[in-house]
Amino acid sequence: MNTWMAPADPPEETYIAVFRCLFSAAEALELKFDFSADNRAQLYLDGRRIADGPERGAPERWYAACVSQNVPAGEHVLTARVMCLDPEIRRRRCAYAQMTVRRGFFIDDASGLLSDWMCQIETGCRFETPFPDWGSFPRVHVESGHNHGILEGRGGVWEKPVFFTDPRPLHLPDLPAMRYEKTVPVKKTEELFYFPEYVCAWQVIRLSGRGTVEIRWAETPYLTPEIDRKNLKGMKGKRDGKYFIAEPDVFEVDGSFTWHDYWWHAGHYVQIKTEGNVRCDIEFFRTGYPYPETAPRSQLEKMALETLRACSFETYMDCPYYEQLMYIGDSRLEARCTYLLTGDHRLPAKALRMLSLSQTPEGALNAQYPSCSDQKIPSFMTIWLLMLSDYFALHGNDALVEELRPRAEKLLAYLEKHTTGGLPDVPGWGFVDWCENWAHGTPPGGTINSVISLFYLLALQKTAEMDLAPGLEEKAKALARTIRSTFYDKEKRLYALDPGKQYFSEHPQVLALLALGDTSVIPGLESADLTPCSIYFSSYYLEACRLFGLDDLLEKRLDRWRALENEGLTTFPEEFRNPRSDCHAWSSHILSVLPEKP
Repeated sequence: MNTWMAPADPPEETYIAVFRCLFSAAEALELKFDFSADNRAQLYLDGRRIADGPERGAPERWYAACVSQNVPAGEHVLTARVMCLDPEIRRRRCAYAQMTVRRGFFIDDASGLLSDWMCQIETGCRFETPFPDWGSFPRVHVESGHNHGILEGRGGVWEKPVFFTDPRPLHLPDLPAMRYEKTVPVKKTEELFYFPEYVCAWQVIRLSGRGTVEIRWAETPYLTPEIDRKNLKGMKGKRDGKYFIAEPDVFEVDGSFTWHDYWWHAGHYVQIKTEGNVRCDIEFFRTGYPYPETAPRSQLEKMALETLRACSFETYMDCPYYEQLMYIGDSRLEARCTYLLTGDHRLPAKALRMLSLSQTPEGALNAQYPSCSDQKIPSFMTIWLLMLSDYFALHGNDALVEELRPRAEKLLAYLEKHTTGGLPDVPGWGFVDWCENWAHGTPPGGTINSVISLFYLLALQKTAEMDLAPGLEEKAKALARTIRSTFYDKEKRLYALDPGKQYFSEHPQVLALLALGDTSVIPGLESADLTPCSIYFSSYYLEACRLFGLDDLLEKRLDRWRALENEGLTTFPEEFRNPRSDCHAWSSHILSVLPEKP
C-alpha cells in the first residue's frame, strides 16, 4: 500500500490539481524522489519544468517516475501539476489511451525535505472535447481569471490535501525518458507555422497584452471547409489547402503569463489567431521515443522512419494525431521495424506485456491497450501470438517470454474453443483491412473466413516452434487441411474469402504463401483481378513477395508508396487513397523490404 494525496473536494469531471511543497535546503544537494500520478503530472522546481510522468500504464501495471535534481542552498518550491481526467470515458469522450484507477498524486522522498504539501484546483480553465482528433487530450480554454502563478506555488487558495492508501503496485519505468528537445518551425505567415518534419511537441506559450488567442494544430489544411464528421475525412489534395478544421485551445489574455501544455500536440501546422492587443510567443519541444538517429538511404526510407518515430512514445501508437492507441495489428509491424533499427527492444517488450494485460478471464485480448474502450478483433488476437513469436526468435526463453507463456496458452485455448467445423469463429469485430468494397474493414461472406483462419494457422505454427503447448503441430496440420478443403478453388487456383467461394482478394493468397507455401496462387496474384491489400495488409503482401522472389509484384506495390511522395506528405498515411490520418504507424512497415541502396 502507498499513501497518495488528492484535493479535499474534487469535481467529478476533468480538472487539474496542483500540489505544492515549500522546502529549504541548508546546502546544495542532489534531491532524489519517486513520484506517480493518476492520470498524469508535470513537476516544476521554482517554476522550471523538471519532469513528466508517470510512464503510460494500465491498472494492472502502473508506473512511478524517478527524479534526480541538483538543488542549490536556499528556499524552494516544488509543484506537481496533475491532469485528472473524468473517469467516465463516455462523458469525457477523449484520451482513450489514458486509464485511471483513482485520481491523485504520490511522492516518495527519502530526504524528508518534501513533507509539507498543500494543493489547489487550477481554476479559470475549462475543457472541451477535441475534434477531429477525438482520441487526444481535451482542449483547454484558459479564462482571464486563471491563477497564472500556480506553477510557481503562488496565488489562489492553498489547502491541505486529503491522503488515501492505494493498493496498486508501482513499477519502475520500463523505458528510457522520452525526448524533450527544442525544435523551431518555419514561419509561413504571421499566423501560420510549419514543421517540415512531422512532430509531436510540447508547447510553452508566453502571452501578454489584452485579447484572445486561438491555437490550432493540424496534420494538414483542407481544400474545402467541409469534413465528413463520422469518418473524419475531407479533401486534402496535395496538402496545400487553406482551411483548418481543428478545434482550438483558447486563451483569454489580460496581462502577462506563461502556459505550459499538460499534453503534447501532433502534426505539421500550428495556426495562431489573435484578437485584440496580444503578443504570443511559443517554444516547441519535440517528444517521442529516443530512437538512434539513422541516415535514410532514400526518400521512401526517410518517410517510413519519420512515420515510425512519430508513432512511438511510451507505447506504440496507431496515429499520434487521432487515437494515440496501441493496437495489436499496428504494434506488430512497428515492433518489427524497431528490430531492424536498433538493439533496444524495450518498447516492443513493453508493448507485448501491456497488450497481454487486457486479457479477459475467458482468454480474449483487447484489440488495443492501454485503453478505456472494450474492443475485440479476432485477427489481432492471432497477430499478438505472431508478435510474441517475433520476439522469441530474437530473445529465446527470456524472462518476458516466460511471463507471457501462461497468457499465450490461455489465448490459444480461447481461440480453440471458438471454432466451428475446425475453423475459427471468434466473436468481435471481424476487421482485416480497409478495402473499398468491404464493410468496416470486414471481408464479405460471413464470420468464418480464410484470412482469420490462415492467421490462426500461422499462430499455431509459430507457437509450436516455441513449445508453447502440446499438440500444436498436429493442430496446425489439421487446420491446414481444413483450410484447403474449405476455401481453395481448384479451377481458379485461388483461396476464397468465404466457404461459399464467392469472394476473392489478395489477402488469403498472401497468407497461403506464408502459412502453406502454396505457390499455385502466384498466377492469380499476378493477374491483378483481386481486391487488393490496402496499406496495412500490404505488409504481409510484401513479405510474401520477398520470400518467394516475386520482385515484379514487390516493386509494383512499392510504386503505391512512391506515389505518396507526390502528395505533399512527409509521412505515410492510414490508407493509400483518401486517408483520414496522414501519419499512421502500420504504413512504416516497408522498412523491411526496401533495397539496401536507394
